This record gives sequence, C-alpha cells and structure tokens, in this order.
Amino acid sequence: MSEPSENSTTALDRAKIPLPKFLKKNHYFGFIGILLVYLLAGTYSEYSQTIMNTIIFAIIGASLIVVFGMAGQLTLGHTIFVAAGVFLSANITTVWTRGLETELPIAFGVAFLLGLIVGFPSLRVNELYLALATFAVAFVGVQVLFEWKQFSGGGSGKPVGKLELFGYEFSRGPTLVRIALVLMLITFWVVGNYQDGRTGRAWNALRTSETAARAAGLPVAWLKILCFGIGGGLAAIGGVLYAHTLRYAIPENYGVALSIIVVLALIIGGKHRLMGAVLGAVFVKWLPELSRDVQEYEGLIYGGTLIILTLIAPDGLVGMFEWLAERMRLKDRLERLGITVNNSLYNLKPFNQILKLKVPTSSTIEKASPLGSRYLAPLSSSDPKGSLIVRDAAVAFGGVKAVDGVSFEIPAGGVTGLIGSNGAGKTTLFNAITGHVKGATGQFILDGEEISQKPIHNRALSGLGRTFQNLNLHDDLNVLEHALLGLDRNMKYGRIAESFRMPWVLREEKNAHYVAAELLDHMDLLDYWNEKVEDLPYGLQKRVDVVRALATNPSILLLDEPAAGLPTAEALEMMEKVQEYANHISAGVLIIEHNVELVAGVSDRIIVLDAGKTIADGTPEEVTRNEQVIAAYLGT
Repeated sequence: MSEPSENSTTALDRAKIPLPKFLKKNHYFGFIGILLVYLLAGTYSEYSQTIMNTIIFAIIGASLIVVFGMAGQLTLGHTIFVAAGVFLSANITTVWTRGLETELPIAFGVAFLLGLIVGFPSLRVNELYLALATFAVAFVGVQVLFEWKQFSGGGSGKPVGKLELFGYEFSRGPTLVRIALVLMLITFWVVGNYQDGRTGRAWNALRTSETAARAAGLPVAWLKILCFGIGGGLAAIGGVLYAHTLRYAIPENYGVALSIIVVLALIIGGKHRLMGAVLGAVFVKWLPELSRDVQEYEGLIYGGTLIILTLIAPDGLVGMFEWLAERMRLKDRLERLGITVNNSLYNLKPFNQILKLKVPTSSTIEKASPLGSRYLAPLSSSDPKGSLIVRDAAVAFGGVKAVDGVSFEIPAGGVTGLIGSNGAGKTTLFNAITGHVKGATGQFILDGEEISQKPIHNRALSGLGRTFQNLNLHDDLNVLEHALLGLDRNMKYGRIAESFRMPWVLREEKNAHYVAAELLDHMDLLDYWNEKVEDLPYGLQKRVDVVRALATNPSILLLDEPAAGLPTAEALEMMEKVQEYANHISAGVLIIEHNVELVAGVSDRIIVLDAGKTIADGTPEEVTRNEQVIAAYLGT
C-alpha cells in the first residue's frame, strides 16, 4: 500500500495538535519531585511538621483550584470542609477505632455532600456576594462545632486516635509524610485530569462567560454545585492529614482566618496551576519556618506580596515564571534568527506577533474539503432539520415592549434573514427563543418539540445553536478549546471515569480533538488552534464564535450579526463557510444582520422587525421593494 499523501492526512496531523495522553511531561516532573521528597523524608525528619503542613496546604490548594481556579467561584469558607475532615477523623479513630481506610472515604463523601449544599448560594449570587455567603458559612460552621460537643468536644477540642491502615499501626513523622505524599499525588492526579478534560473546560467556560456556556448546552447550575462538592471532598482529605499532624482537633483552628490564608496562598502561587498550589503552600509555610523573626509580620508580608503580584503578575508566581520563560525562549529564537534585541524582556511582544504570523504552505493551500474527512463526513444528513415555529413572542422591559406579538415559521433547512433598525427587537427575539431573557412569553417549537419552558442549556441540547452580538468568548481558552466546548455533549464519559483518565475517556477526547480540528480547518482557523482568543483580531474572533456554535451540531443556527465590523468580502467568505456546513448537516439558519446586501445574498426569506413587530415577511426581492420597509429601515 502506498504512503498517504499530504492531502490525505487529518487536520489535526497537519496542525501538529497533540492528542490527549494518559501521562504528560508535567506528570513525570511532578512524580519525580514527589518521589524525591518521599525518599528524603527520613533524612529531614526534624522538618516533618513543616513538610506535612506544606503538603496539606498543597492538597487544600488543589481543591481550591477546582472551585476558584477553574470554576471561578470565590469562596472564603473552604476550611469548613477541612474541619469536616479533621473532626470526622478524630471521631472515627477514637470512637470507631478505625484507620485511614475508613477515615478517607467517609471524610470525602461527607464533605462532598456538604459541598453540594454549600454550593447552592452560587446559583443566586456571584463574586463578592458569593464570597460573603461562604464567609458566613465558615463563621457559622465554627460556631456549630463549638456547640456540638459530642462531635467536636466543644471549645476544649477532641483528641485524634492512632494512625492506622487496615489494622496496621504506623508512627507519625516521616511515615505520615510519605502517606501524605501518596494522597497528594492522587489528589493532583484527579484535579489534573479534570483540568485536561471536559469538566475542566466546562468550569473554565462558566468562569469566563456563563451566558455562552449555557448556550453551548452546558449545565451551568450543576457544574457550579459540583465544583463545591469535589473541591470540598478533596479539602476533607487534607483535613484528615491535618488531624493526624496536630493529633488534636480544636474548632477555633478552622475559622475564617484559615480560609483567607489558604485562598491567599493559592492566589500568590497561581490559582490556575497545580504548581501554584505547591508554591503558595511553600511560601506561607516555609517563610515563617526559615525566619522566625517574620512570624509576627505574616499578614503584612502576605498582603504586600499579593498586592505586588496583582500589579506585575496577576497569575501568581507560576504565571510570573512562565512569563519569564516565554520571554527568554522568544529572545533566544530572535537571536538565532539574527534579530538583535536589548536586555529588556518587556518589549518583545511585537516580535512575538511577527513570529506568530502564519506562512501559507502547500498543505494549507491545497487540501481536500474538511467536510469530506472521516470525522465530519458521518455528520452529513439529507433530512432537513431546524423547523422553527414562533407564536406570539413577546418581551417587555417595564412598560416598553421590545418584542410585541411576533409570529413566524421557518422551514427545515432554510436560511432566513432577520433585519430591522437598531432597537427593533431582533436580538431580544433571539434571546427569547434561546431563553436568555427573563419574562419572555409565547410559544417556541423546534422540529415539533415544545421548548418554551426549557432552561437555556436544554434548549441548546434540543438543537438551538447561537452566536452573540457582543462576542461572548472565553478569554482563557484557546481556539481549539472553544470548538471542544461545542462538542461536549458528544463525549460519552462520566465524571468518575474522567477523574482517573480511563481508556474510554482518552478515546472520546481523541475523537473530539480530531472533529474539532476539522471544524477549525473548515472555518480557516486551523493555524490559530493554540492561540488565546483575546489575542486574535476581531474577524477571527467572530469565526471562533461561529465554530463553537457549529460544533454543537445544531438543528438551527441563530447568528447574531456575524458580519458586524467585518469588510464585506470577509463577511461573505465566512457566511459561505457557514452555509456549506449548514447544508452538510441539513440545518437551518436564522441570521440577524444590518448588511442588507449580505442578507439578501444568502437568505431564502427575510423577516423585518420594527418597534418589536413584524412589518414584512417574504423573499429578499419582495422585502427590498416593500414601501413600509423602505420607510422604516432601508431609506430612499
């Protein structure tokens, strides 16, 4: 058999996009680091207490990455989960006389359920108000421990029993450090797998734009509650270790002050990276240990460090080190190309943009259509879909009727334009159809299914795909990850399997990466797959918004001013790509656009709104000759 030609390779291969793996390079580095500490634990036994506290804070930091770093839910009550682990450990070891084989699963399970309960306020409030709500949880939680004397021993506390595992008793010190390192490795492994999987992408999506996350079909409410559950369970593991380190559990140790310290430690280290949890723990635990004189100034040092890092390195110590490493690599690359730069690392961004310019190659100029690839071809359909019925849609803001009794039917597989002057109610009508506006009335039926009472993400799962007028993109995600967000619903694996990177998780992720790469190739975004969306020009950002919607395999695609701000030629090229894909999957398209020439060129039918009401509905030729439309919108 002959070798495959350049044109027969996949888009993923051509772009050299790495496939998900069971282990990555940073896994090996992390394992080596933990192994070194494991082997040297006995050598530095005099520091066992400090090493244990560092490991515990690293585990708590990793649990906070789930809640705060990925999902963006700022919590000041996280140590209530640590306290749950501590006092459960004290009771299990003294009352039940059981060991870690009982302490760890019970602590995780109880704290997981407690986290689900604590997470409910996140459904109603965000940011500062959520921080205040969780602050109150920590305060009340400590008071409950003080009063629940049978469980906690009250203000005098409760002793912790022996360190045992399946009946074998262990001494503390270096042995406990080694046990803690194993638990830290497992915790980091689980959190890292979430970061690299669909759950981590979904959490990052809701952190950066809940609106867009819902439109992609993500269950935002459940994801918010889940992050508190998983984060709480992992924090409780740190609590079990804390109990065996201190050997005595006192309620006052787990109040708001500790919650603030663990959050500060993670922010200082870097809230988006597991290494940030380690660096933050080292900073807050080893600084006082190495210099006893600074202990009374801990708060001042932590606060000052946080202010400085906020100004020069918002992503913490890890972000600062990554920034320096990137600048050094870029400087070295420029020098190898014969470009002389001065010693400053702050003025390399223009050079970086030049090096990122994409040079067309034969593989990017001459290639087979991505729609015929083995990954997109199976999505082809000859059965038109996307029949949308809107009956008496109405939206009022106070006494103003933004949408007033609009009704129309869109046939399956058709392209329909929706035009009107600014303030005519076009985007509000879109929001009513997709569920993004409260108080909308009327009936919405998609392919014979009533969706009027469904929440936003369920409407998306029913087949509504949409883009946004104001580009609700996810700034911390790259272009490929935006496409993968749209494909989330197609990945058939659960959270538990994802935690341990089971084989079928890798299989699903790899397939999704291939499909996403072909979609990017179709929309001419393949060369930019690893770029952060905030670094892209506006025209490419518009395409990313469209790709995310196309990846959901919608029955009907609602495009809200996709060509706004683009030159006509670029807008027409993008719409041609959208139409090709819509025809490929036999989906309908409903497009809002002010560019009447573009709308008339791509639409089978145009609906015109004015002051929230339909004033015309017909073919492009009929609408452009309608006197009422000319008077209200087109002009003479």
